[in-house]
Amino acid sequence: MAINAQGIVVSVPADGWRRKGRLRSRMCYWNEENFFEPGEFDEKIEELKNELRESVKKEINDGIEKLRKENKELQDIKKNFESIKKDFKKKKDECDRVMRDAESRAKQARLKELMEHFKVTLWAVSWGYRYKKKCDKCNETRRIQVTLPSGRTVDDECSCRVNKEVYYPEENVLYELSERNGEFMAWYKAKGDKGEEYFVEDIRTEYAKTIIDHNKDFKEIEEKELRKKVFFTTKEECQAFCDYLNRDSEVFGYDYDINGKLLREVDE
Repeated sequence: MAINAQGIVVSVPADGWRRKGRLRSRMCYWNEENFFEPGEFDEKIEELKNELRESVKKEINDGIEKLRKENKELQDIKKNFESIKKDFKKKKDECDRVMRDAESRAKQARLKELMEHFKVTLWAVSWGYRYKKKCDKCNETRRIQVTLPSGRTVDDECSCRVNKEVYYPEENVLYELSERNGEFMAWYKAKGDKGEEYFVEDIRTEYAKTIIDHNKDFKEIEEKELRKKVFFTTKEECQAFCDYLNRDSEVFGYDYDINGKLLREVDE
């Protein structure tokens, strides 16, 4: 006997009970706990999952650390960017300056090489105050200490501090540029240190209209205004003209500067 869904008691055949018993028996078998215990395959799957999880986690952490490091470096660069930019500009300016200097030196060297073809040495009359040989009693400016009757000490000029106006030859290393017909002529002087020479027009030579090469009588050029306008081709002739100008001044022996340096040796 059995009760159906409507609550009515009904009879059930014997074989029906047997089928129901077998079904119940199967349901009991599938509910056994051993069915849910992980097998070897499931364990391997879990291991792979864990390894993959750790690998992904490590890769993410490494990526984060790399980004953190790069970000710090970028922050440092940004922080020092103005300093880097200034340093770059300074180095660029220095490089440009070196390039300009090199170019200028090359041009100067080429100009110096070309100007050597026009180089001449001429001699002109110059003058200065010269002294006789210095004594050993005075100081470097030819002054001595004098004690007055009162006991007070004063500076006074030494007897050797007598000077005279003396004419002497002056060397002029010039670079002559002229037209083919010789109607126009200009002289230039080299200025600056060796390797950095530049050329400027010699103002004095603007008035030097005559070059003397043993072809003029000294009387023709002895006037003060005339002697400014001449050059001599040799030192010897220029020195002879200076001696001619000094002839009435009794300048014999006046060959030193105020400090006692012998100047005539330099001239000769």
